[in-house]
Amino acid sequence: MNERAIKKLRHKFVWTATVSFVGVMVVMFLIIYSVNVVTTMRQVSYTFEYLYEHDGEITVDDNINEEELMKEIRPEDRSFFYQTVQDLFNTGFSSTEFIYSIRYFSVTYNSDNQPVKVVSKHMAMVDDIQAVKIADKALKSSDDSGYYDGMMYQKKKVGNNTLVIFVDVSGQIANVRRIGSILVAITLLGSILALIVFRLISGRVIRPEIEAAEQQKRFITNAGHELKTPLAVIRANTELEMMMHGEDEWNRSTMNQVDRMTGLIRDLVLVAKAEEQEDKKELSVIDASETVKKAVDDFSSVAEKNGIKLAQEIADGVSLKMNPDLLTQLAVILTDNAVKYCDENGTVTVKLVQKGKGIRLAVSNNYAEGGGVDYSKFFDRFYRKDESHNIDKGGYGIGLSIAEGIVSKYNGSINASWKDGVITFECKIKG
Repeated sequence: MNERAIKKLRHKFVWTATVSFVGVMVVMFLIIYSVNVVTTMRQVSYTFEYLYEHDGEITVDDNINEEELMKEIRPEDRSFFYQTVQDLFNTGFSSTEFIYSIRYFSVTYNSDNQPVKVVSKHMAMVDDIQAVKIADKALKSSDDSGYYDGMMYQKKKVGNNTLVIFVDVSGQIANVRRIGSILVAITLLGSILALIVFRLISGRVIRPEIEAAEQQKRFITNAGHELKTPLAVIRANTELEMMMHGEDEWNRSTMNQVDRMTGLIRDLVLVAKAEEQEDKKELSVIDASETVKKAVDDFSSVAEKNGIKLAQEIADGVSLKMNPDLLTQLAVILTDNAVKYCDENGTVTVKLVQKGKGIRLAVSNNYAEGGGVDYSKFFDRFYRKDESHNIDKGGYGIGLSIAEGIVSKYNGSINASWKDGVITFECKIKG
């Protein structure tokens, strides 16, 4: 795991944790805000109901108490608002204070839409004349309720008359907005603090993952070096036996297995060290066209020997910022894989084009048996669709996994597809 991979893992942890924390906060605050809005609107609604039941005017009556106020609320809703009313009276407000806390005015119109009663003494900013002017607008409106200059109005038929009531809800609206602003501020502040905290603890959280990756890489490297010695001895002994007693199917099989084991160890060590190579190498803009051509040209003799046509459709002047060794390795893996598994007398085609600052590399070959295959598994390490077939071809089931790792280093993508007897491995690498 190189420095870039560690940074990506750490950033992924920080952002995942932060987004989760913010998501929980947003949900909680939306619930709080929604409950506040609903409660406020229900209270305003019951204020209108109370005013309509008293003909648009509330007068001071010493006999009004908590029990009588509760009677005005519908029985099925008493439990919802009981605590609100209870809190109101527990704060020491008398029924008289409750009455004067409602700022409203009302206008009663007869059947000819003429005002017959105006109550405006509970709102200092409006007199009887202004009240009628404002109420006339509401009366002519097609809506039975609405808002006007910080006030909410409703109109309702009461017998032959129409009662229009305006209640000042500017305080409630300001309270709802204030709570909303506080919740937004807390969410933003909490998100910033959470991001800082998660960044501080992220190093400790991902440390076990980093140590495990480092141990795995050291084990592969050390095991690879340790296995080279016995393999060299086996090879030397087998070669000596072939010189002394001649070549037969048994010593040929032993040499083939030694070659396969040597290649597998080489690839395993290459996987472990590939990330280290990138850390040590300064990235610069390279000539991708020339790099890929050189890698593909090395397979010309192998392809010709196996009766396979090797076609190159590599555009000139293709470039990107990448480690040239990794691009060479990528081209070698895909071309080698295509030559090995290409049908007899088939064609291997290597295409390279510029895509913005990145490149698109596609390697295809004839593969008649490719229908109905799950190609996503091809990139699993040590996956081999046909065990015996891959042994004959010398495959280890690791090359495409390495290719995927190379592409992922540059936030690119690799996929396999099959159509009309041709399998294509396509890589897109961002510059």
